[in-house]
This record gives sequence, C-alpha cells and structure tokens, in this order.
Amino acid sequence: MKKLLFITAIAGVTLLSSCSNDEVGSQDIIEEMDIDSEEALESSYEDVDMIVEAGMETLEISGRIEEDDLLECADITKDDENKMITIDFGEGCEGPGGRIRAGKIIISYNDHRLVPGAFREATFDGFSVDGVLVEGTRRVENISESLDDDPTFSITLTGGKLTFEDETTVTRQAAITRTWLRANNPLDDEAEVEGNASGSRRDGITYSMEIIERLVYKRACWARGVFVPVSGVKQFTSGENVAILDYGNGECDYLATVTINGGEPFEITLRPRSRFN
Repeated sequence: MKKLLFITAIAGVTLLSSCSNDEVGSQDIIEEMDIDSEEALESSYEDVDMIVEAGMETLEISGRIEEDDLLECADITKDDENKMITIDFGEGCEGPGGRIRAGKIIISYNDHRLVPGAFREATFDGFSVDGVLVEGTRRVENISESLDDDPTFSITLTGGKLTFEDETTVTRQAAITRTWLRANNPLDDEAEVEGNASGSRRDGITYSMEIIERLVYKRACWARGVFVPVSGVKQFTSGENVAILDYGNGECDYLATVTINGGEPFEITLRPRSRFN
C-alpha cells in the first residue's frame, strides 16, 4: 500500500531529478524533520496489523499455515486455552514484496476479531522488518456496531519503538481508527485509516502526525512491494516546520506530493529506507 512510509518498511524521501531552488531548500527541511523515520514507523506497524489479521484467521486451522502468503514462511503456534497465537519468522525469511521478517509476534485475544467488542493485543520478541527492530504493544479493539458493518477497529500503540541497523531509534504513540474493507480474495482487501500519533525522532526531537484525509492501504500493493498508502493526506509537525504529505489518487507507487510550511507543493519519491542502508 502506498505509504506513510509508516511503517515499513521504512521510507526515505528523495526529490525527483528536476528541482527548483525552493524545492531543494524544502528537501533539506524534509531531511531535517526525519520524515523517513515517520514513514518507517507507520509502514512497520501497518505490516504488523496485516500479519495479526492473517494470524487471527488461522483459529479454525491446524498445522502449518499456507493459506495466507504473509505467513507462508512462518510457524504458527496456537494456545486455545489461554487464547494466544505466536507467529514465528525464525531467524528471517522473505515474504511478499521481498520484505524480510524475523522474530516473533505474540497475539493475545478474547474472541473472534469480527465480533463487536473483541480485542487482540500484539507484542514482540525480537521481531524485525527488513533489519529494523520493532517494539511496543499494539492493541486492536473491534468498535463496529454490528456484524453487518465493515469491521472497524480502534488501534492504540504504546511504547512503540524502531531501532535501525545503525542503532539509532525513533519512538511512537498512536491512536487510530482502521476500517477493513473485505473482499472475496484477501489480496483485494483495503484498509482506511484515520487518527494521530506522536513521538521522537532519531535526534531526540519530538514530532506529531495527524491524518487530515483518511489514508487508504491496498493489500495488492503490499504484495507488489509498495508499502505506503495509495491515497490520503497527513500532516507532520516537527519543531517549527510543518509538512503536508498527499499520497495521490490510488496508484500502487511511491510517489507523493509534499507541501512544506505552506509553500508550493512538489512531487517526491518515497523509498523503503532499509533497502539503501
């Protein structure tokens, strides 16, 4: 899905080849604001949400899971008595889109995820995405009014933290609402996300993020290696600078439009940072 970078895979921002002097100056601000880390966070935890969704679908299945390609190289352990699922990617394996996952996601739950009021909570044991260590507690609660509605979830992230291969870290707390648009084929699923987040950059300076037009993620784009939203707008504030990121009109690509401090918008390319470390 075309993305916040997140989090995802982990997105850096580079200008296209033709730039004005104003755009070059704005690119300097983008780098100073460390927007790539914000995108990494969003992409990584969105990745976690999709894995957890796939894991919850295994409750009626025994043995090794092959039905969902997100889990094709993972071992699944289910503890029905204690209502826990462990998804273990071992020392690392390559999944859809070339993303490398390692370690464990541990899910606790109280009921089937589509039941209003059901919750699940994900924690991590050495879990990483493309070499970036993921930490925190991701809690998802079904706030749908009935089983007839599109499943809608309240999602909170506490203690969120990414540790990059150079040992730098970013932190995040988030409160978002995610609506799951289910299709007959899971690869055609989409998700709509609203909400806000805050945390600290790699240099320790704090930031905030607000989704001002709901973000849309496409599972099909994820499978093609595009780990950012396909549409939607968010505002990223750090220090005295404000960046508005517009993810476009639904295409599976890494192109976005950015506006810095109310200036002229220009096009950028978002790239998974881990690919270039």
